[in-house]
Amino acid sequence: MAAAVAAAVSAPAFAEVSINGSVEMDLFYRTNNTTDGGGKMLQEIAIVVNVDGKDKLDNGSTLSWRLAQKVATPDRFDAFGIREAWVAYGGDWGTLKFGNQWSNTYLIQDWPYGSKGFSGTMGEVPNTGFGQGISYASPSFGGFNLTAAYDFGGGNSDSATAYEVTLQGAIGPVNLDMGYFAVEDGMPQTAGRDWAGGPTAGKPNGVTTDKGASYSNWVVGARGSIADVAIRAAVRNVTTETNKGVEADQMGYLLSGTYGFGKNALSLGYMLQTAKKDGQVQNDNDFETIGFQWDYSLSKNTGAFLQIRHNMVGNDWDKNAAIWQNADGKAGNQDNATRILVGTWTGF
Repeated sequence: MAAAVAAAVSAPAFAEVSINGSVEMDLFYRTNNTTDGGGKMLQEIAIVVNVDGKDKLDNGSTLSWRLAQKVATPDRFDAFGIREAWVAYGGDWGTLKFGNQWSNTYLIQDWPYGSKGFSGTMGEVPNTGFGQGISYASPSFGGFNLTAAYDFGGGNSDSATAYEVTLQGAIGPVNLDMGYFAVEDGMPQTAGRDWAGGPTAGKPNGVTTDKGASYSNWVVGARGSIADVAIRAAVRNVTTETNKGVEADQMGYLLSGTYGFGKNALSLGYMLQTAKKDGQVQNDNDFETIGFQWDYSLSKNTGAFLQIRHNMVGNDWDKNAAIWQNADGKAGNQDNATRILVGTWTGF
């Protein structure tokens, strides 16, 4: 009888669940950000909530999952699970993941190379992830990890498909990051980024079908530290081809450094995005970015920062296929623009 009563009132065993994420506040001023060339004061609040779960299986493997959402940022990730929603199975053999997940090639460019003032240039490529992805991440071998991912789009012969391969690791004090992403018969689609509420609004990362068109993005980066100075350098390429066979190719080059002292860190960097080359005309549509950031630690979880980003654009940069990489000044007269930003970031 005692055992029966105990069984009736005991709580059942549940899989482990945790919540984590980040909270960011950005207040900034951009020059040349109105139709008459005037400046504009803007604000952005970004709150990321990740709900993670995992369960140890009887065979020693682990089943894990994530449901992630970014809230308070206008017109982005405006439906729960648009940011991430996946289930994974992992063990000594690696990790196999199914569902809406980030592109590792994108993540390499977004961080660490897109940080400290270059999130809108190096960090902004449209191939952000796989809406219907299947990926594999290997265990570490010789200090390196290999990942491979595939997105079958609509799942039929008329659909666009996407795939990528990345390799990351360290040789002595130097970290290396390499990635290649490609789409066949379509173009990459960034989650919830159609501000007009069109057909891509509210959809996850993925691909849109355009028979005969293609897209590719590769990146090679290296980073390391010497005493209190961290150095980052990266080269990347973005190539698009229309369904009429017109190919456009662009290169990007980044060099950035950070000096840390006490609770402070000072960062300075430079990026060049070359003019688009389409085999017929090379327009003056290149741009350069100088990024500066001062970070100050407020606690072990919170940091404050001042960031200054200055974009210098070519005379015909509005014809640049990667115009979305340079929002600063876009609303004005296609001239140089500066963004001055103050904010805080908290991880939880």
